[in-house]
Amino acid sequence: MSTLTENILTISQLTRQIKDTLERAIGSVTVTGEISNFHRHSSGHLYFTLKDAGAQLSAVMFRGNAMGTFFRPENGMEVICRGRITVYEPRGNYQIVVSDMQPRGEGALQVAFEKLKRKLYDEGLFDESLKKSLPVFPDVVALVTSSTGAAVRDMISVMQRRNPSVQLIMMPVQVQGAGAAEQIAEALDHCNEYGAVDIIITGRGGGSIEDLWAFNEEIVARAIARSRIPVVSAVGHEVDVTIADYVADVRAATPSVAGEIVVPAREELLSRLEGIASAAGKFVDSSMRAHEQRLRVMLSDRAFSRLEGRLQGLMQFVDERHQTAQRIIEHAFERRQHRVSLLRHQLDAHAPDRFFRRGAVLMRRGTDPVTSVQQLQPGDFVSLTLRDGSAEASILQIKEHEQKKD
Repeated sequence: MSTLTENILTISQLTRQIKDTLERAIGSVTVTGEISNFHRHSSGHLYFTLKDAGAQLSAVMFRGNAMGTFFRPENGMEVICRGRITVYEPRGNYQIVVSDMQPRGEGALQVAFEKLKRKLYDEGLFDESLKKSLPVFPDVVALVTSSTGAAVRDMISVMQRRNPSVQLIMMPVQVQGAGAAEQIAEALDHCNEYGAVDIIITGRGGGSIEDLWAFNEEIVARAIARSRIPVVSAVGHEVDVTIADYVADVRAATPSVAGEIVVPAREELLSRLEGIASAAGKFVDSSMRAHEQRLRVMLSDRAFSRLEGRLQGLMQFVDERHQTAQRIIEHAFERRQHRVSLLRHQLDAHAPDRFFRRGAVLMRRGTDPVTSVQQLQPGDFVSLTLRDGSAEASILQIKEHEQKKD
């Protein structure tokens, strides 16, 4: 006769048997359900429950896999999860260890997009009255984007071609995948803390809605909204529209267009100055003709025919006043033309090509311009920009000029 003491198992032994049985019998599965009890641990691991109308399943997604998730999971979101069924032995609960998670259905991301769009619209973040104007002549432009993508190369090429004197500050960030939105928001805040930036451009090249999703995150939208510096959004192609586009002060259809919007070409500046001078000249000519016509009308009045002597004196007086006025107007016009000429010479004198032809070299260490040997150390690598190209160099030795004593 058997007794209770036969085949006794500890709780750990039984749990281990159940775990081994589940893992062998079920193993990897793909399930769908609604997220609830979502929690992102400080370690980066994600803990949540998947549920449907009839049951629920504990789930964990460890940091390594969570970093590859392009969207931000939240309670109430329908998702598809792939992973393996196992047992968490300390509690005796069976669970799924998720290796991949995606929104359920093609419209899931669009629903999330519209939900956030409506929320921020109701808060007034899209209000046109909040949009800041871009400076006409920016000195410093910050680029918050990937340092290796085609988008940043296009922006730099366009802006340097249009006006090489504009300083560009690179703020390299991840533009897709887990953590990208946080990096973008942090870079936007850093630009405002730095304080010397006139305009910020943030964006990336084209891609799928998943690739562009970082610019649909609430954290990025709020960083743009609180920026004291005007922000230009340049995400994807012309047909791509993100939450960042709605919040930004200016939306550029492409990264290249952003460069054209932000930096005016030197030729455009000269044309604008010439237009001002031309308009001033036309105004002076029009005023003179109007006064001459008024005088002719007055002199043709019959009442003046009986006052010939007095009229002749008045005519002479008017002629003298007219000549004086004409000289004043001509002198003022000459001063304006002279000022336009001086401005044009100043622009030409400060053109980068002029300095390059004299043998000047633009030196940068990374993205920072080098203006003093105190910024360098032996072994530093620097980039050199010359009139007809660029070169890379290594610093071998540092020599400072001796300071002259009084």
